Amino acid sequence: MTIAGTERFDGEARYTWVVEAADLRSAVNKALAYHALSQDQHLCNLEVDLLHTFEGVPPENCAYHWNDIRCSSD
Repeated sequence: MTIAGTERFDGEARYTWVVEAADLRSAVNKALAYHALSQDQHLCNLEVDLLHTFEGVPPENCAYHWNDIRCSSD
């Protein structure tokens, strides 16, 4: 899941979170909640970037950093 928070207004890149979820809705909810808590942001300031969201782990040479939170507690 790729999430854009308020950092986007400062020219910073979006965050990509690799989550484990049963479906897209669960993945969105998990990534949004984790991003909001870890980046100290309100949910209303976050946007899900579905154009840069896909199933599976990003490839090795994807040219961007991603965060693996699959082992994080729910």
